[in-house]
Amino acid sequence: MVTPHPAVEVEVWGQRFALRSEKSAEEVRQIAAYVDHRLRQVAEQGRTGLLRLAIMAALTIADDYHSATGSLDVPRSG
Repeated sequence: MVTPHPAVEVEVWGQRFALRSEKSAEEVRQIAAYVDHRLRQVAEQGRTGLLRLAIMAALTIADDYHSATGSLDVPRSG
């Protein structure tokens, strides 16, 4: 029987989440902190609405990933 990983409590945009991951608790916290940071950066640019903020932050994070790795694996539909 596989033992589930313990939940790690994080906070993003004032919301608390209990996340389970194979990553260490510190890595999970760092990832959550990075997402929170990017959301706040987008909000400082005058973006409003949580959905718009989330999408803009996701695009920013994807750009960061692309810049760091040089690629994005996008599944092809169809």
